[in-house]
Amino acid sequence: MAQLNNVIPLGESFSPTWKHLYECAMLELDKSKLPERIAAAHRAIVDRAEEIVDNQSDDEHYALNDALRALRLLAQVAAREKPTAQSPIQ
Repeated sequence: MAQLNNVIPLGESFSPTWKHLYECAMLELDKSKLPERIAAAHRAIVDRAEEIVDNQSDDEHYALNDALRALRLLAQVAAREKPTAQSPIQ
């Protein structure tokens, strides 16, 4: 299993939108809602990464990268559990 290099900080300095959507995806128990939650979190993380591209917030960049890796793993696990499901993240 892949290992995340950094702990995702939950400090107040980070945008709450991507964190909330990420947490919702990671904690979703309803398999029918999981692909939608993963896709929404992925979009929010990528949008935030684009917003801060000029800002040298290394901590948040690490957190965003870790969150994207975790979402990819979650999408892979969800796809294995439901063979006909398409992974929302390529």
